[in-house]
Amino acid sequence: MTRRMVGSGRYNAEQSIQRDSRRRSRLAAIIRLCERGVYFGVALTLIVTLGMLYYEMAGTVLDVIEAGVLPTALLVLDQILLIFIFAELLSTVGTIVREDEVVAEPFLLIGLIAVVRRVLTVTAEIEQSLGTPEFESLVLELAVLTVLIIALSGALYFIRRSERIIRRSERRPNPDAAK
Repeated sequence: MTRRMVGSGRYNAEQSIQRDSRRRSRLAAIIRLCERGVYFGVALTLIVTLGMLYYEMAGTVLDVIEAGVLPTALLVLDQILLIFIFAELLSTVGTIVREDEVVAEPFLLIGLIAVVRRVLTVTAEIEQSLGTPEFESLVLELAVLTVLIIALSGALYFIRRSERIIRRSERRPNPDAAK
């Protein structure tokens, strides 16, 4: 009789473990579904924003006669870089949804584009602030941005280099496996 209770107790414990496992599995599936919903919402918002940026850029190009060629060209370049940032964000969201992982490289690229965009803006502001107290702070900001560009470029280089090394090592046959 004692033997039967022990066996029955073990069976109940196994059932309990299986129920908990199924619950966790369902909860994980619900969380993944919610994550995908958030990512699709973000992607839709980015697409709408990209459309608005293209519309704004078209208006800027049409205002070239009033504003002049150089200011318009700088503004269009600034808007194009902003479009690149949003397009890269959209691509990153797509990668996250497709591959179920977050990769650092796109975020570094977005940061690099944003810093270059700011460098162009600061460079235009420096030209207009020669001889003013603001000039020194803009030059300092430009120096910091330059260091940031070097750091982000270095990080991108090392990430891409490590990925190439990993791909090469995956392609090589393993001599130990043949033994």
